[in-house]
Amino acid sequence: MPITRDSVAKRAGVSSATVSRVYNTPQTVSSDLRTRVLEAAQELGYTPNSCAATLRRKGTGNLAFVEFSKQGRAYYWGSLNSFDWFFGRALRGIQQIIEHSSYQVRFYSVSTKEEVEELAKQCDGIIAYDVDTEEELSFLSGLPIPVVASHHLHGISDIACVRTDNYQGGVLQAEYLKSLGCTHPLYVSGYLESVEPHRQRLAGFRSLYPEAELLTTEIGSAEARRELVGKVKQIAHQFDSLAAVNDLTLFSILLNEKLGVPSVGYDASPYHSLFLSQVASIDLDSGAIYREAGRTLLSLLAGEKKRCVTIAPVLVHARQERAATFST
Repeated sequence: MPITRDSVAKRAGVSSATVSRVYNTPQTVSSDLRTRVLEAAQELGYTPNSCAATLRRKGTGNLAFVEFSKQGRAYYWGSLNSFDWFFGRALRGIQQIIEHSSYQVRFYSVSTKEEVEELAKQCDGIIAYDVDTEEELSFLSGLPIPVVASHHLHGISDIACVRTDNYQGGVLQAEYLKSLGCTHPLYVSGYLESVEPHRQRLAGFRSLYPEAELLTTEIGSAEARRELVGKVKQIAHQFDSLAAVNDLTLFSILLNEKLGVPSVGYDASPYHSLFLSQVASIDLDSGAIYREAGRTLLSLLAGEKKRCVTIAPVLVHARQERAATFST
């Protein structure tokens, strides 16, 4: 006897319509009820018929995860191998939401508005990854399907978005050093003219440390790392703490120079918890951002209004993460 939606409904003690909502518009169902239905489906070995759902919706059944080409830029963090983990967490976040729907996600890289418009004919909705310029945002405007832009731009009004707060992240960096009694921090950043998130993080930091010393560098190259370490070594006697625009920049210093001062990076990369000294970082949680992006897109497909959601960054401390790891 085939396992049907009605079979799952009976096992979970809900209506068949509720089972349908769990798979098609999961954001409209409470987490407890959704868990009951999914557990019942797993026990029975039920898999929703995505083709049938697509026919009922008169759509393609496909959602597009779109990454814009960043070629030609002097600097783009996502092109550095050191940040592959961030992309992986973002994908996992989307998967955790969409896998419980009747949609499938396909992945695309685009460079022009024409490519985006053609893609819009082949899918029911778009999640745009790391939209960080007004030009990229313009590629998404006026499309005939729901769109969610993530995760750096602020001040968006006509497109649904899920974003981080880089200014608040900079504030958290400063608050951490303030809590340790630091009065003369050094802040290390780069590409401030072209990278808005970097400017926002610095502005947040300087809201508490307006006189903070600023050292700029090119991020990523071996030569730039050597020059940066040399500069930091020369002025080490002038500061009592260190903050950096990202963990990669912070590690470039700490792995080559033993400073012995409180330090805070940004991004909460998988490696920051390996440091034994007072090292913290700011976690913008790409998994949470893109889980919310998935929920937002499903809500738009269900007919709900456009909205923008901010996922607040949090401070994480190496000692706290290490203790949590050892206690499991």
